[in-house]
Amino acid sequence: MESLTRLIGIGYLSVVLILLLLTAVVGPFGDAPLQLPLGPAQTPVEVTIWYGTEKRQWLEEAAQRFAATNPRVGRRPVQLVLRGIGSRESVERIARRDFQADGQPTVVSPASSLWLEVLRAEWAARNPTAATIIAEGPDAPRLLVLTPLVVVAWEERASILWKNGPDDFWHDVHAALANEEGWIGVARARGFAEDSPEYRQARNWGFVKFGHTSPLTSNSGTQALILQAYGYHRKASGLTVADILDPDFQQWLRDIQTAVLEFGDSTGTFMTSMVQFGPSKYDLVVVYENLALENIQAAQGRWGKLRIYYPPATMFSDHPYAILEAPWTTPEQRQAAAQFRDFLLSRPLQELAFKSYGFRPIDPDVPVLTNDPDNPFNKFRDSGAQVAIAQQVETPSAEVIATLLDFWRRQVNR
Repeated sequence: MESLTRLIGIGYLSVVLILLLLTAVVGPFGDAPLQLPLGPAQTPVEVTIWYGTEKRQWLEEAAQRFAATNPRVGRRPVQLVLRGIGSRESVERIARRDFQADGQPTVVSPASSLWLEVLRAEWAARNPTAATIIAEGPDAPRLLVLTPLVVVAWEERASILWKNGPDDFWHDVHAALANEEGWIGVARARGFAEDSPEYRQARNWGFVKFGHTSPLTSNSGTQALILQAYGYHRKASGLTVADILDPDFQQWLRDIQTAVLEFGDSTGTFMTSMVQFGPSKYDLVVVYENLALENIQAAQGRWGKLRIYYPPATMFSDHPYAILEAPWTTPEQRQAAAQFRDFLLSRPLQELAFKSYGFRPIDPDVPVLTNDPDNPFNKFRDSGAQVAIAQQVETPSAEVIATLLDFWRRQVNR
């Protein structure tokens, strides 16, 4: 009997030892109650997300809420690492495998799906023997939120530029920037008398100061060029390479672009700069609607009233969330990335994106037209915020965009 007891004890200890070794080496399995606070079983699954900075505050709050749910893959905790990088810069760096100190991305979330097509093309060109870089099937890219491109201006200055409303939007901007007398010339051209309060104010404003981000690094900068090209040719679709090569258009665009004092690399930090420095730095800038809604209140307490102006035809950014099926990502990382994606698409997070950060929700069940006073379109209606978008321009072909960017790089970039 004693021998049998000893044999059972040795057998049990042997089984425990084997389970301990297996757990330490390959992690927990099944519903085994045995867990060790060491080895791969407790090593976090790290998900690094490269995203356009216009989503910074929403994603940071979302990441905190996600962490509070104790997310896991198996029994391994999920750890998110957020890296704000300009849309164009992020896809170019991934194609080059240029990670620097930002870590190898599991997910890329640029401002527009346009850049996913650029990533696919550039990855294939640089890695002809490698598989596709963007996951397909259940992990294929999903859209997170929407936001149109707008122009934000200090209202007292915009009321001179657009005395009777922005009827000829981009041509008005061009005329103001090309006016060698600056704001005084704009006031005179708009018919303000020299003894009017508006004219006297304009004397102190100098040249018209316009800004947008660099089209070589930022999605909003590229979209700004596209809208200006459509605006010059007075159409909303069918932009061609011939339109870009038109010498008159090139000179017109050069007039606008050479008046920009500096090109920011990221739309989020660009808008922050406008609020921080006020009209001494920028009179009007091209940004995303959500950033305008997010910053209007802060600006009023510092420099005056900002107002949102919608171009007669604009472009939406759809903020895709693309999980990378790259040589450096693991199945566990992709699984964890999908968990966070689903969390972002849940109704509470879509409502947060809308009410707190001004994004238009992708979830059709989250209403935009409401009587809620915290609804940003109600809250900032007097500042120009509007739900209805009159018209969207057609996204040009990759060839047209490449030609437009090449012209900008050759003739304007400095």
